[in-house]
Amino acid sequence: MIKTEIYKLDRIEDGIAAIETPNGRIEHQKAEVLPEGAKSGDCFTFENGRFIPAKTETEKRRKLISSLLDEIIAEK
Repeated sequence: MIKTEIYKLDRIEDGIAAIETPNGRIEHQKAEVLPEGAKSGDCFTFENGRFIPAKTETEKRRKLISSLLDEIIAEK
């Protein structure tokens, strides 16, 4: 099975998107290269020169983060 490379939107500031690459580096690109409505934490694949939303991966990561936060709060 071929592993799909996932890119994650870290943030958008002043029209510039900070995108985490599959190797963990941050690249800066114009926010217009992303699909309309993209927000921090969204995941994407990069296919044919375009960022494509990876909705399943985004949801999986958001659930994991939520679960970890719940664990931290429960420990207090």
